[in-house]
Amino acid sequence: MEPSILHTDSGEVAYRKFGSGRRLLIAFHGFSEDGAAFRALGEQLEGSCTLYAVDLPFHGSTRWLGDGYRPAQLAAIVEAILERESARRFEAVGHSLGARLWLHLLPAFRDRMERLCLLAPDGLQTRWLYLVEWLPTGWRRLAIRWARRPGWILALARLSSRFRLIGPFLLRYLEHHLGEAARRRRLLYTWLALSHFRLSGNKGRHLIQQAKVPVLVLLGDKDRLVRPEAIRRCLAGTAGVQIFKVNATHRSICQRAAPFLRVAPGGE
Repeated sequence: MEPSILHTDSGEVAYRKFGSGRRLLIAFHGFSEDGAAFRALGEQLEGSCTLYAVDLPFHGSTRWLGDGYRPAQLAAIVEAILERESARRFEAVGHSLGARLWLHLLPAFRDRMERLCLLAPDGLQTRWLYLVEWLPTGWRRLAIRWARRPGWILALARLSSRFRLIGPFLLRYLEHHLGEAARRRRLLYTWLALSHFRLSGNKGRHLIQQAKVPVLVLLGDKDRLVRPEAIRRCLAGTAGVQIFKVNATHRSICQRAAPFLRVAPGGE
């Protein structure tokens, strides 16, 4: 399916629309993917749901105008979809990075969001979280200028791996995403944007508690990026949160979500 385009002040935002059911779902994918990650979910739910799978800034076919983004710009994309569907209420679905972004949109949509589904959420207890959270925005911009010639970063990463300061997964991750110009731009500008989407400490739980929106969390038992048991501990006792572990990796979890989403919020 070729993506369609939403025209916004921040750029041309690509999306894929699956199904035509009464329930409206809006989905944000994980880093380095695009809306096609939700194809299987959309096809499995098409009888009961309409699912919009958005290509996030710097991903897929979206043509973003700036070098970063903020919650208000993502909220404008959601508003454009709601206007297109003549809808006020919806369910949000976020995988990995997309889950982090949705948590920061809770204050804007808590009165209109029927449910938030977090698939292997990034930011609550992600490995190497310190690489995302600690550096201020100004320093990130400086680091991006340095990283336009990434050879020294990769050399340092390989040396760190040799002395077991970082693991082989992180080394392969950096080699893949810094090795080619388009992938490097996607990584660095997304990293810049994440200065506006911090989830360190208990902020994720606080956002959920304040919103009072039902939250469904799915965790993959073969996930190597997020830590399922740490996320369970982080959200333990939070009102309105249901957590399930499924047979999935970090990427394949999107294909395992349909049985949990077939039942509408409230069991309708």
